[in-house]
Amino acid sequence: MADNKEKLKILLEHLIGHNVDHAKEIKGLAESAGEFGFEDARELLLKGSEEMEVSNNTLKEALEIIKKGM
Repeated sequence: MADNKEKLKILLEHLIGHNVDHAKEIKGLAESAGEFGFEDARELLLKGSEEMEVSNNTLKEALEIIKKGM
């Protein structure tokens, strides 16, 4: 059981890091979209990146609960 808890923690930590990387990539895409004149797409990409960051904060809260319970 402890091994499964550790796996859960490790996977969640990995997912959080992965999401951080994706949020940065999406911001880069937003910049490119803006350079090409796709302002509406730029705004939506930025919104998506911000929403991903909010989601990641929720995942971090879940991770803290798991860590406290180990």
